[in-house]
Amino acid sequence: MQLNLNGKNAIVTGASYGLGFACAQALAEEGANVSICSRAEDKVVDAVQKIEEAVKAKYQSYASTPGDKRELPRCFGLGADLTTESDLNRVVDESQKTFGDIDVLVLSTGHPPTYPFSVATDEQWQRGIDLLLRPAIVLPRLLIPAMKKNNYGRIIFLGSIFGLEAEKSSVIQSTLRTGLNALAKCIATEYAADGITANVICPGYFDTPLVQGLAQQYADSQKVSRETVLQDWADYSPMKKFGKPEDLGALVAFLASPRAEFITGTTITIDGGAVRQW
Repeated sequence: MQLNLNGKNAIVTGASYGLGFACAQALAEEGANVSICSRAEDKVVDAVQKIEEAVKAKYQSYASTPGDKRELPRCFGLGADLTTESDLNRVVDESQKTFGDIDVLVLSTGHPPTYPFSVATDEQWQRGIDLLLRPAIVLPRLLIPAMKKNNYGRIIFLGSIFGLEAEKSSVIQSTLRTGLNALAKCIATEYAADGITANVICPGYFDTPLVQGLAQQYADSQKVSRETVLQDWADYSPMKKFGKPEDLGALVAFLASPRAEFITGTTITIDGGAVRQW
């Protein structure tokens, strides 16, 4: 299937590793110019190099196809803290200067503080709001005018299955991810006639450095081994395993494409069947 993303311009946040990186690489391999950001600027540099190498390898095969003249997409990276208003504006400004109008936004953020209601502090709640909700409000607001002008826009929020089925040990995430689902629905409804879609992808447990780190944190708090926690999390889905980041990247690339023009205002789980609701 041709996704027809050649020449589209995308911003992918939190893309130095893990799920955000997989999304950025998938978009670039399908032909989109991709601007990535993360707080760790050195990791962004490495991520850009890896994406460029993967894309070059793929496009070398196209070069041997008679009549195929597609251009090599570009990747641009910058360090940015999404909890800072000035950095949110800078991500958009620098990306537009590099590529022009942005067609696709994939918002992947860090993980909020993970505590039950009895433990979470005001400061931790505020940190969660600044990390999960504020960028989801500010970045679409900055990008939608150009998307509307071009009659094409794809806004994709990476949420969590805990925004669908609350988890008591992660009250901040469960609460705020639910708000993310509602925000996407509101954006989708308001701009559907302008060629702009907005959706949330709710991942389950994936094999990423973030999950490995969270497993250690949870293991320490429960005084069990990290291996025990990882096995419990793998068993959370009927498939009894972790998801692969590239699987999520493929879903993002499809939703970002013209092929997904009739999918908007919805949450899509990619969790090995873990969520029981329908």
